[in-house]
Amino acid sequence: MPAFSTTNCLIRGIASLAVAICPLILCGPVQADLVKLLNGGEVRGKIIGGTHSGRSSSDTIVVETLSGITISVTRGDTKFLTMRPLSVEEYETRVRKMEETLEAHLELAEWCRQQNLTKQRETHLLRVVEFDPHHEKAQTALGRTWHEGAWVDRDEMMASRGYVKYKGKYVTVQELDLIQKSADELAVEREWFQKVKTWHGWLNGRNEDRYRQAMLAVQTITDPHAAPAIIRFFCEDKQRDLRVLGVTVLSKLNGSKGAAGLVKLSLFDPDGDVRYASLNGIAEDDFEFAQTAYIRELKSSLNPVVCRAAAGLARVGDERAVAPLIEALVTSHRYEVQTNAPAAQAYSATTDGNAAVASGGVLPPEIELAVRSGQLPQGAIIAPPIGGVQIPRKTTVMTINVPNHDTLTTLQKLTGQNFGFDERTWRLWWAAEKHVAAGPNPKK
Repeated sequence: MPAFSTTNCLIRGIASLAVAICPLILCGPVQADLVKLLNGGEVRGKIIGGTHSGRSSSDTIVVETLSGITISVTRGDTKFLTMRPLSVEEYETRVRKMEETLEAHLELAEWCRQQNLTKQRETHLLRVVEFDPHHEKAQTALGRTWHEGAWVDRDEMMASRGYVKYKGKYVTVQELDLIQKSADELAVEREWFQKVKTWHGWLNGRNEDRYRQAMLAVQTITDPHAAPAIIRFFCEDKQRDLRVLGVTVLSKLNGSKGAAGLVKLSLFDPDGDVRYASLNGIAEDDFEFAQTAYIRELKSSLNPVVCRAAAGLARVGDERAVAPLIEALVTSHRYEVQTNAPAAQAYSATTDGNAAVASGGVLPPEIELAVRSGQLPQGAIIAPPIGGVQIPRKTTVMTINVPNHDTLTTLQKLTGQNFGFDERTWRLWWAAEKHVAAGPNPKK
């Protein structure tokens, strides 16, 4: 590896020891930049030479660390560089020094709130509720509410009741439909509802002539206003063949109405072939609409839906999906199982995909298999084996951190990079990329 290029290369070893070179000094610069080295080390401080708004101007990058030391780094030794607010540097310093206690995480979460570090605050609030699932202040700050004996996400609870959020208020899907559509548009859709309902009934009947008439009529639909009726009567039908027919029709309709049905099917249909056909039926003109929908589902409480949304973004996504995908590399999901393990044990999955138990022990193999194969989308109770000694078991709600390989694959496709499940490095790299793309005078 080439040596550093100035006399300050005597402190070369410090560059790979990021912790040693950057204690917080309150009188230091307000910017805390970061240079990521090829050997994995980091240099943090203020970039004072060798770069201009992230664009190369020399073969050397000069950094003044927060301790006042100046380091020169050969540009060829760097992976990327990024400019960051000082509050991020102070946050990382505080994290390294904090104790692993409820009180420490709660205190740091409050500090993050004051510094507007939203994502970091959420991380520590989640740790607080792992220590104490009934910590009201933390649960409320996470946007959760007490419902039927458990803390649940308020938006998800309202969605389960048929409500969606519109301009900060919860309204029914029907109310939102009325708000967003004109009277003429609603009239046309109602006409299609009557027609499609009739044809759907004929396709389920025994009259062969009507069956043929209905099949021909449905297959020749080209009006986008018919999409809501197709979704209602065909895409939600229990018969797979009728859902496939619905996908075929929606794939020929232009606009977001048909795309909305295809996105929904690609995420939630129980049949893999139907999901695949739905995703590939989305027209290129509707990619932007679909991308917005898939990004939203990256936050789903159901891990299979997160993975399907990431797979969808591999087809329809662009650089706007990168940041949400980074946040969805590893997602937490709650599963209700019966186990003979102590209720206090916390289960997780490491970044290499292996399951682990925080307080010692082994994740029950039937649970691990079910989770890793996506068979527990909403939680399940694993019954004890039949016969033999019946070991006392208890129902336990486990939070499992799942590395999402579909998300990583999509990130690799969209960026050409691979930092594995190292979310921090992904964030730093993406911040550097956005800064370089913006240039010295970004357009507003």
